[in-house]
Amino acid sequence: MDATHWHDVSDPDLLAAVAGRDAAAFERLYQLYEKRVYQYVCTLVYDPTLAEEVVGDAMMAVWRGAGSFSRSSRVSTWIFGIARHKALDALRRTGRHYHDVALDEALELPNAQESPAESVNRKQVTSLTQLALQTLSREHQEVLRLVFYEELPYEEIAELLSIPTNTVKTRVYYAKQRLKHHLQQLAQDERV
Repeated sequence: MDATHWHDVSDPDLLAAVAGRDAAAFERLYQLYEKRVYQYVCTLVYDPTLAEEVVGDAMMAVWRGAGSFSRSSRVSTWIFGIARHKALDALRRTGRHYHDVALDEALELPNAQESPAESVNRKQVTSLTQLALQTLSREHQEVLRLVFYEELPYEEIAELLSIPTNTVKTRVYYAKQRLKHHLQQLAQDERV
């Protein structure tokens, strides 16, 4: 069966097929998670080459360990957990440290419906948001990515990061407060 036959299959069923060594199922799982895992790993290592290496290592670990998935969390949480451990191992192996980085490096596509003034305004807001995100600690950037981009529940983030759920809630609260403060400060500086 080729990867196109796996498009409508749930992640747990897809992972079960991967555990049975179905290469097409693994190809589909890889397609679903490669970009997301890469973006998450970049918040940890901020080195595109190292991030690509970590994604490859993580996905190979998924291939080898698919049979150990216990279904006690989402497949995405399990995969991000593997990627996080691989990223931390890579940082230790290379002697590098965490870097504070922008949460999302993705470029926004222009909207044909917006006027030039709206386009300029959107670009300014995007730029200010990226600058504000860069001021956050790595822990705050990581938790915001997991909450808002990956839409993981606090309990699963707590499991992934090996911290209490209340710590996740606290980090999200303070990250949002700091982000709001920095955005206001940057917006005020822009007006001056």
